[in-house]
Amino acid sequence: MSFLFDKKIEHENLCEAAIREGRSAEAVFHAAKAGDFCLALAKQSDGTIAERYLQVGESWLDIAERLQTSPLPSVSSGSDKPASRTSQSPIATASLRGTPIDDSEFQIAEIPDVSFDDIAGMEVAKEAIFDMIVHPMREPEKARALKLKPGGGVLLYGPPGTGKTMFGKAIAHEIDAPFFYASGAQIRSKWHGESEQRLSRLIQSAREKPVAVLFLDEVDGLLPRRASGSSVVDNRIVTQFLADIGGFRDSENILLLLGATNKPWEIDEAVFRTGRFDEKIYIGPPDAGARRGLLEIHLAGVPLEDDFNFEKWAMRLEGYTGSDIVGLVHDAKRSALRRSVFGQSDPAVKQIDLEQALTTIPSSVTDKMLGQYERFQQQRFGA
Repeated sequence: MSFLFDKKIEHENLCEAAIREGRSAEAVFHAAKAGDFCLALAKQSDGTIAERYLQVGESWLDIAERLQTSPLPSVSSGSDKPASRTSQSPIATASLRGTPIDDSEFQIAEIPDVSFDDIAGMEVAKEAIFDMIVHPMREPEKARALKLKPGGGVLLYGPPGTGKTMFGKAIAHEIDAPFFYASGAQIRSKWHGESEQRLSRLIQSAREKPVAVLFLDEVDGLLPRRASGSSVVDNRIVTQFLADIGGFRDSENILLLLGATNKPWEIDEAVFRTGRFDEKIYIGPPDAGARRGLLEIHLAGVPLEDDFNFEKWAMRLEGYTGSDIVGLVHDAKRSALRRSVFGQSDPAVKQIDLEQALTTIPSSVTDKMLGQYERFQQQRFGA
């Protein structure tokens, strides 16, 4: 394994040198060899590490193919000056002949119309956001007196379907700020070196605004834990993120950095340190009050049978996520419509409609899954 990894690194470095000096044939050879060694490492690895080796290997093979069909311009040998070096990787320079990056790609054109009033529960998370950005912006003199600058980083973690992404949109609505959104899948590119540039361009676009919300979804896929077997791509993306976010602290502009993940244990340790995601907030399944709030929000204005009992259903839906509850309500509405159409009666949601929905829509969160989050909190934060 060590031999394969060393050879992978060797050919990656040789490929970069060949690209820098305009030697296309050598660059193609070393890119192909780097890809081969990545695939060999994938065969000897398991799980996510194997998947990352496969991704990196495919990227190197793509680069080899592109270089073969579109050779690099040769560097003049008559010049006494060495080839200029920029802050970009030569691999990035070669691969950027792919899809161009649009600065507006990640900005939501309009401020989201979702507010905190539309979100049931999440009181701890709401309080943290008000402390970090809403109160300092609404009462700037008081914040300056306490030498508090609005903004900072918040990582929301928990099971899927608990409303983390919707929460991010509500924040942008509350502070009336541009909202930038990107998932790990959107940032990552099959062209080697382009992922780092896309991430950097996204952060730069957000930091140019006087006030902005930057929401990174699927942080575990974007900033995975670095280890001895990590890919060069992963290492570069994490390093780029740390550099760009670290540089923002000296800016006069205000940035609220939000991250969301279902797998916090797969995120690189450096991302948790001060100056990145200072606040780490667990977003679990809603409590009884939040479940009732969700039912009331999604059944507001909908005809209901006279004895419909919100309190009863809030208790019945313990363990269901917000997304689960929305799905149940939607299914119940369809059942009510079907009964109204075939029975030629007035449409109204009955409790039996929710009962039927429960038979086909189970909770998406298991005890095993919740236990995994509890262990993470104990190991990482001692909570």
